[in-house]
Parts: sequence; C-alpha cells; structure tokens
Amino acid sequence: IDFLKYSKIAFVCSWALVIVGVGYGIMRGGDTLGVEFRGGDRLTMSFEKKVEMGELRKSINGIGIGDAVIQYEKDISSGIEVLQVTSAFDSGDKVKSTLLTQFPDSNFEVIAASAVGPLVAQEILMTAFVATLLALFGILLYVAFRYEYSFAIGAVVAVVHDVLMTMGWFCLTGGQFSAPMVAALLTIIGFSINDTIVIFDRIREDLKLGIRGSFKDVMNFALNQTLSRTIITSGTVFLSTFALYVFGGSVINDFAFTFLVGIITGTYSSIFIASALVLWWH
Repeated sequence: IDFLKYSKIAFVCSWALVIVGVGYGIMRGGDTLGVEFRGGDRLTMSFEKKVEMGELRKSINGIGIGDAVIQYEKDISSGIEVLQVTSAFDSGDKVKSTLLTQFPDSNFEVIAASAVGPLVAQEILMTAFVATLLALFGILLYVAFRYEYSFAIGAVVAVVHDVLMTMGWFCLTGGQFSAPMVAALLTIIGFSINDTIVIFDRIREDLKLGIRGSFKDVMNFALNQTLSRTIITSGTVFLSTFALYVFGGSVINDFAFTFLVGIITGTYSSIFIASALVLWWH
C-alpha cells in the first residue's frame, strides 16, 4: 500500500480538524474546564430515596449556578450508593438547601464536602501543562539521540497533533477537562510515540539492509511491514478501552473516550504525520 501517496491530503485534512476542534474549545472558554481547573464545590450525599437524574439536573440548574456535574456512585465493597454533585465555587450551600427543600422524601444528608479555590485550580492547570511539555521535550531528546533530528521533529509534531486532535474532539462533544483527562493525554503521548518508534526502527533497519528503491519506497516498505503489528496492537487496546467506555460507568467515561480518540489518532499520525514529515525533510 502506497501510504505516503496520500500523506499531503491527509496532513492538511488532519490539521484542519485540529483547528476546528481546538477553535471550538477556545470559543467555549471556561466552560471547557472542570472543577479541578476552574475551582468549584463537590458534595457527597447519602439518601433514602433515589431521585431521577433529570429531576436533579432541572432542580440544580434552576438556582442559576451554571452547569453542575451530577452522578450516583456505588461502593462495590459496601454496596452503599451516594449522590455526588460538583458545582461552581462557593455554591455548595445553595445546592444542599435546594435538594433538601425540593426532595424532602429523599432525606439527603451531606457526608463529605470539598472545595477547590480558583488559585489552587490555576496551579493544577499549570502543573498539567508543564507535565505535558516535559514529556514532549523528553521525547524530542530521546528520538534525536537514537535516530537523528528529522525523526525527532516528526515524532514530536505527531504527538502534538495527537494531543490537540484529542482535545479538539473532546471539546466538540461538550466535555470538560479534568485531572483524569490529563492522565489520558499523557497516556496517549506514550501510546503514540511507541507506535512511531516501532515504525522508525523498521525504517532504520531497512536502510541498513540496503532495500532497493528511493527513500520513499523504503519508508512505504517499512510501513507495510509493521502494518499487521500496528493493527493488532491498536485494535486490542481499542477493544479493551471501548469495553471500559461502555461498562466503566460515568466516572471513567471521559478518560475512556479520550483514550479511544487517542488510539485512533496515534495510529494514524505515526503513518501520515511522523513518517510524512521525515520524508519531506529529506
């Protein structure tokens, strides 16, 4: 398969999607940030009678505190189910009084409460940003020493593409960035560079073996040689992550969805972003 024949059109379309997704996220502004990054209150409440999620959301949205994250959580060991509500900073008391007033039969009782102030949220956001930059810088150094500078640039641009593409799709689906999202993005960085390094290794080995043809022919040959490995590895990870997304519950949905997108983009970028950039460089 002549993968590199389609590299230019794939490269343009891919970055166009990145621009659309990230641009939409910027338009949404602070709405894209979860409680860890913009500050907020989190209440964990016990209850005697379970209330439908739609009724809870309607009730909380009616007090004018913006969007709130509402979810039921069940302790596997004890079997006890609790309600967890995450809302804007300094709105916990309003949420509590509203639920007690509008659903007296449920007998809601706060068993845990926490708050993240805006200053702490900004610090967490900066730490997440620095962690991602350090990961990318480490990849750049590693690949530059192991191969050469052109390979390092291709690998880092591909990883940046994967991170931005994943963030863009997450924004388009209306998600909010949280601490698990940072974990997902760092996992995607590791997954993406792993696939890219396998392909780069095969290209280097084929060059040493003196495979006939142009540099483009050698790269295409290497991409085809590693194709079965790429499909099997990415396919099995995708299936297990999809199971996590379907059966893992709302708490882990954001992580699983983010990683699903990252698996697809990480596999795709190793061929059409990283390899294409190395070819164009030479």
